[in-house]
Amino acid sequence: MAVLLTGRKADFTPALKTLAERKLAKLEPLLHESPDAHVILTREKHRHLVEIVVHARVGTLTAKADGSEFEESLGRALDRLLAQARKHHEKIARGRKRRGARESRMRGDDLPEIGAPGTDGPIVVPMGRVPIKPMSVEEAILLLQGNADPLIVFRDSDSKQVSVIFRREDGRFGLIESEA
Repeated sequence: MAVLLTGRKADFTPALKTLAERKLAKLEPLLHESPDAHVILTREKHRHLVEIVVHARVGTLTAKADGSEFEESLGRALDRLLAQARKHHEKIARGRKRRGARESRMRGDDLPEIGAPGTDGPIVVPMGRVPIKPMSVEEAILLLQGNADPLIVFRDSDSKQVSVIFRREDGRFGLIESEA
């Protein structure tokens, strides 16, 4: 980890430098990289201010703290940075878990086999509701061409019947019309 130390009306002691580097090293496993850090110490009368800016691939983490001594301020600022890094790490982990669960549902890993013990026949997976809009067959074909969906359910404006148009494997379109 590259650590840049800056003192404004303050000097870095070797103890402060090792404390900062040791605490900042805890960020590496949470961010999954070796980020660049800039630690700024500022002394204003009786206040000892610490500002830490960490530039990582995932973004920039910043923390400020003040106290009666630099060690105290540095500890508070580093605790705040670690909290930000943990929050970001958990957010990414939650996204991975959701994505994994969603992909397993799409593959059907969590569904029992048809005819497996405890099932009563085929399993129906609800896929959502489809609005049925009145349109002509030509309009439905144009809508299907500009869309990634495999089919469109619509109400034929001429016959007023519900129809389905779908893309066939040979590149042509199939039309299914309901009986009156």
